[in-house]
Amino acid sequence: MGNKIPTTIELDPIIYKYTFPACRILDIGCANGKVSIPLALHAYSVSGVDVNTEILSMAKSSCKSQNCLQIPLFIKGNATTLPFSDASFDIAVMQAFLTTVVSKEDRARIIREACRVLKPQGHLYIADFGQTWHSKIYRERYINDLPLTKEEGSIVAYDEDSGEIAYISHHFTEKELVLLLVENGFELEFFKRDEFVTRTGNRVNGFVVVGRKDWGLF
Repeated sequence: MGNKIPTTIELDPIIYKYTFPACRILDIGCANGKVSIPLALHAYSVSGVDVNTEILSMAKSSCKSQNCLQIPLFIKGNATTLPFSDASFDIAVMQAFLTTVVSKEDRARIIREACRVLKPQGHLYIADFGQTWHSKIYRERYINDLPLTKEEGSIVAYDEDSGEIAYISHHFTEKELVLLLVENGFELEFFKRDEFVTRTGNRVNGFVVVGRKDWGLF
């Protein structure tokens, strides 16, 4: 299933404001390496973690075909219990990842885990989908899929071959995404509204957010 989850969002250049030559970067929900590999091509030390063994193999194969200055370390693991020690990374990245997490409680755990593995004053970069009620396509899906998703702003994606549910994707409100960070260990340093294009060609609202680890909370 993992290779069918859309990873169409491009890495926003704002992330390079927070990088530096010796920084260690963790790509949470790294999928096929779409974020990890470009960062490694900039010679950063990158680790990618994902629960999907098949897609991790795809990431490793893709990495071998490119001349990465630093080879990313791809590890199987769950974002709610990251397999890393406290204060191991300077930057954590979640790109089109939280959208795939259907539990509010798990989203909070994931943000707290990102906070745990970041060094003091470390940064969390998030780019993800925003609710798009002005679009007839999404408005109807939010409403019609609610009996299945149980959460406003979520949609169901179906397998093209079998017609069965492939995954549920959640789109955030600005308030929801901001509170998710500030209630789980981060202070906001950057926030931008954007527009993304999905793998099916639909245009959808989006957000790019950078939070700084707040030692006043954690």
